[in-house]
Amino acid sequence: MFTLSRDEVRELDRRAINDFGVPGIVLMENAGRGCAELLMRLNPERKPVVILCGPGNNGGDGFVIARHLDNAGWSVDVRVFAKNNGLSGDAEINFEAITNSDIHFTQTDPAYFSHPDLYDQFLRLSFNPATWVVDAFFGTGLSRPLAAPFDELAAIVNASGKPVLAIDIPSGLDCDTGEPLGPTVRATHTATFVAHKRGFLNPASQAWTGEVHVIDIGAPRVLVDEYRDRG
Repeated sequence: MFTLSRDEVRELDRRAINDFGVPGIVLMENAGRGCAELLMRLNPERKPVVILCGPGNNGGDGFVIARHLDNAGWSVDVRVFAKNNGLSGDAEINFEAITNSDIHFTQTDPAYFSHPDLYDQFLRLSFNPATWVVDAFFGTGLSRPLAAPFDELAAIVNASGKPVLAIDIPSGLDCDTGEPLGPTVRATHTATFVAHKRGFLNPASQAWTGEVHVIDIGAPRVLVDEYRDRG
């Protein structure tokens, strides 16, 4: 087993795109498809899935997961926590794909959660049918505590009693130390990309990651081996 730090994750992605010519949207597609395939193995009963998507590439992975689950006949519901103009790049492209695919989603500006009635309607009531929850809020780039309303959302996920699949890393967990930055999603399983993250070497991280599964996103072998050989 080898690990990647936060900076190495960012560098590997950049080099895969710029030096090896693998488009970022291809990496995102491979990541999301791999996560969907894992979730289908973990959920053979095809029980409902709610995917909680943040405004960045982690949310983009969630949109890809939703599309592949829907293609396979799974019941999937997507909650998008971003302003209408808060998505960009590959995440925005994959959001457009689900909006054109008759996949049920609800989008809201996180600032709206200051209104208690909308908060309850948007998350708590719609959360009840979920058997599995996918945490696609934030990935390895997060280096500060979750801000409102994501801190409260993490608490609701943790209190739900539902099995949780975290995408790349549980939202709120520090990639390099394996310690919570603040409120953190407690996952049952974590689908992490390319390699374990440096913080996963910390035994305390297991309370947050649950079982870790490494997903191949199609980064060139010669590039991945360079990081593997660093030890």
